[in-house]
Amino acid sequence: MSELLAYRDGQYLNKSDIRIGLDDLGFERGFGVFDYMRQHKGIIPFLKDHLERLDHSQSVLKFAEPLPMSLVAEVITRLLEANKLDDGYVKVMITGRMQNGIPVPVLTVYQDVMKAYPASSYSDGIKLIISEYDKPYPEYKTTFYLGSFRELARMQAENADDVLFYVGELVRECSRCNIFYVKGGLIYTPLEHILLGVTRKHVINCALQNFMVIEAIVTMERLFQADEVFISSTTRNIMPVTRIEDRIIGNGKPGYVTQELMQSFNSYLENYSA
Repeated sequence: MSELLAYRDGQYLNKSDIRIGLDDLGFERGFGVFDYMRQHKGIIPFLKDHLERLDHSQSVLKFAEPLPMSLVAEVITRLLEANKLDDGYVKVMITGRMQNGIPVPVLTVYQDVMKAYPASSYSDGIKLIISEYDKPYPEYKTTFYLGSFRELARMQAENADDVLFYVGELVRECSRCNIFYVKGGLIYTPLEHILLGVTRKHVINCALQNFMVIEAIVTMERLFQADEVFISSTTRNIMPVTRIEDRIIGNGKPGYVTQELMQSFNSYLENYSA
């Protein structure tokens, strides 16, 4: 594959030529937000939702003149046309640099090929570990991932796919995914103190065609007593969870509601792409 085109601070460059300066506040201070968009059959499903979330995320940085989403959309369109990927992803980062004593936004956008998760993750389900962690500014998609990276060694040692955050008895979200559980045929998902995922939004819309979805406070006790658990994200769509720490969820296999929703969401996504 030829070199992919990318964008950094007003310039289109080969991806390998992108350089982050020492004056970048994202690098120097962790001052940054981002969005991650899946490219499916040459287009980005739910692009409008992603741009709205990115715009909301950058509001936490309090720029005097925020980046217009029209510019972000223009850059994404040019990269899609230039790189001609079929199934890939687009990552958009907004960081900053100091100018006359105030931070101004810096935009970086790049693409790459999407690497599929193993089929066994969907057929057999995955394992989560848990960590008590009160994520700062959870409603914004920031670049601050200390909560997950400090658990990376344990995830690898225990062959887990992600870490689920909780505070006290309350379930929040995974480091890169939203979480749902099924009890008595009803689907539940945490209501607050979480990132309102784009895929989460569309999973709920899709699920409501056949099931009842309840956004509510979720406790660890209720989660462990669930019949089924699944996660949602841009990269995974819907993925079943069959083990949390050393506890088996349900009968240890992906449940009926999860399997039905996985199939219906794949159709939902295909119809959107078409």
